[in-house]
Amino acid sequence: MNKISILLFVCFFIAKTGFAQSVKQTNSYQFFINLNSVQDDKLTVDVVTPRIKKAIIQYQFPAIVPGTYAIYNFGRYVSGFKAFKKNGDTLKVIKTGVNNWQITNAKALYKISYKIDDTWDSPEIKGETIFEPGGSNIEAEKAFMLNTFTFAGYFDGLINSPYELNFTKPLNFYGSTSLVASKTTDSTEFYKVDNYRDLADAPMMFSIPDTSHIEVGGADILISIYSPNKKVKSATVARDIKSMMEAQKEYLGGKLPIKKYAFLIAMATQLNSGAFGALEHSYSSFYFLPETMGDAQLAKTIKDVSAHEFFHILTPLNIHSKEIGDFDFANPIMSKHLWLYEGMTEYAAQHMQVIYGLVDLPTFLKVISTKITNSQQFNDTLPFTVMSKGALDVHKKQYQNVYEKGALINLCLDIQLRKLSNGKSGTQTLMKSLAEKYGKEKSFQDDELFDVITGLTFPPIRNFFADYVEGIKPLPFKEMFNLIGVDYIDVQKDTTFSFFEANTSSRGLTLGTENRIMFAPSFKPSAFAKKLGLLPGDEIVSIGGIKLTTENFRDEFQKINMNAKIGNEFSMVVLRKGAGGVKSELSLKESVIFEPTFKKNLLIQQLNASKEQLALRAAWLSKNN
Repeated sequence: MNKISILLFVCFFIAKTGFAQSVKQTNSYQFFINLNSVQDDKLTVDVVTPRIKKAIIQYQFPAIVPGTYAIYNFGRYVSGFKAFKKNGDTLKVIKTGVNNWQITNAKALYKISYKIDDTWDSPEIKGETIFEPGGSNIEAEKAFMLNTFTFAGYFDGLINSPYELNFTKPLNFYGSTSLVASKTTDSTEFYKVDNYRDLADAPMMFSIPDTSHIEVGGADILISIYSPNKKVKSATVARDIKSMMEAQKEYLGGKLPIKKYAFLIAMATQLNSGAFGALEHSYSSFYFLPETMGDAQLAKTIKDVSAHEFFHILTPLNIHSKEIGDFDFANPIMSKHLWLYEGMTEYAAQHMQVIYGLVDLPTFLKVISTKITNSQQFNDTLPFTVMSKGALDVHKKQYQNVYEKGALINLCLDIQLRKLSNGKSGTQTLMKSLAEKYGKEKSFQDDELFDVITGLTFPPIRNFFADYVEGIKPLPFKEMFNLIGVDYIDVQKDTTFSFFEANTSSRGLTLGTENRIMFAPSFKPSAFAKKLGLLPGDEIVSIGGIKLTTENFRDEFQKINMNAKIGNEFSMVVLRKGAGGVKSELSLKESVIFEPTFKKNLLIQQLNASKEQLALRAAWLSKNN
């Protein structure tokens, strides 16, 4: 064989296997993943391992990752795990747990190899369903959504070793990520990462690119979209969120504490986990949203969700406890400060919008009113710190309250701080002070944070935390809102047209088939819906002769509610599953009746607010904080 033939053979071998046995072993993990070689919806991962100094070593995948509050056990999706010496001989491997593989004679270890299945489409794998933005999707020749912790693990004791990622990709594909590639070609991409924590913090999306870049506060913002039917464009999303991000920059003091940020947005045609949404990372966020959503609603959803996720560049990136800074992927210890990580983030995402004119004050107050109502579905006698510590297990069902009561805690804290400072400072100032005190590399002690905040602000703030975050006192809404000239009305009697039982929300709706809205199993029918004969599982075809889809449902449903009058005839066509599972259309007709309701948690601006109240409100809504 001549030299040219030998060279071609070596290149072919590397392309086929992802690496050659001649790859030099270093103190880094060297990953080789060929996105062109998908078999049975799985990818093969080859790893030239760091030099191992132990006779026995364990390779493990995470049980949980930061930003999620469920034990997912990512090792469930790994199969065919093998370990090799440099000469190709195998080493003994024992699976010691769902996420763990023990290798003996490990000083001779050169390479490990295994296959990974995707989490979006593996119903045969039993256990907790993984929220899509926290998982992976493998679609050969179409797209690869890869949270790095779904394909990469670490050896015990070597979590801080560097990682090198070598991807072979289809032509014209592009890897969207917050990471900066060390080298790229038409068919390869190469990345270096300092340690496993930084790796796990950087999701990746490989596809034919639809990307846009915007510059905000000195940072390069990447918006990358994968829309299977090309209904959503990155340029449109970039335009829609630019004003929001400019406002966030100002809210954070006019400059962003990052150089690059990536929005990775996967548009979905089906739903497996039961929820759409996003997962935050320090320098990126990963979105899973319905492609069938109408443009206006999609724009609003992306704005709302991205406003929250982007604010995580402040916490936990620059403000976090030791539990987060030294996160244990195998046996996590939870922090008691979810009121800060999620609650403060959600409050800032909403507060920023009213300060910078993205929404008006009445709209903001409606959002807060809804959060109060939603929070009342949870246990208000459970201290928020206790709930946070038990969010993975004993208080798992209470976790969603971090976005409701968590935000409300921070709203009340903000108003209290402004009252104590005569309007000069609030939670914006507090977060800036905490970021300066700690930062990315320094963690606070979980049990010391309340005292630290008190030292940075005012003595009465310690009582605030003792009463409303560590304690079980209900938040003082009447008192807090009155300080800014807003009346809080807890209950007001009313009647209205509704499909839903009084004082339940539209959570009784979900996605049906063929772009239709369906009444979910949790649907609780109103007296009118019972009279009409609606059942859980019914899919809405049309109302009043107007065909309803996921695109026009929101607008048309609003018109129907506004125009309904007692006694008028109401007609509706639904698709219902009958005997044998066969679906057929069913026409429903009835006279409209109204449901007695109680409007709850109303927030109304006072017409006779005092100068002091208006001054504090102005300070609370001031851009100069």
